[in-house]
Amino acid sequence: MRGVDPGPLGVLYDPMYINGGIAIHGAPSVPATPASHGCARIPMYAAASFFDQVASGTAVYVV
Repeated sequence: MRGVDPGPLGVLYDPMYINGGIAIHGAPSVPATPASHGCARIPMYAAASFFDQVASGTAVYVV
């Protein structure tokens, strides 16, 4: 989804959903340690270009 997606746990910027409600998305703060409910946060400056560079349906492997 391009743009802002408000949710019950906060706002997601340019989210790319990978599993249900879990997404890779832009965030104003990206902590150095795990601090989410499953999402992968990326810096705001990277979110728009990431969205443009990764095609929908691309395989995502979380290790």
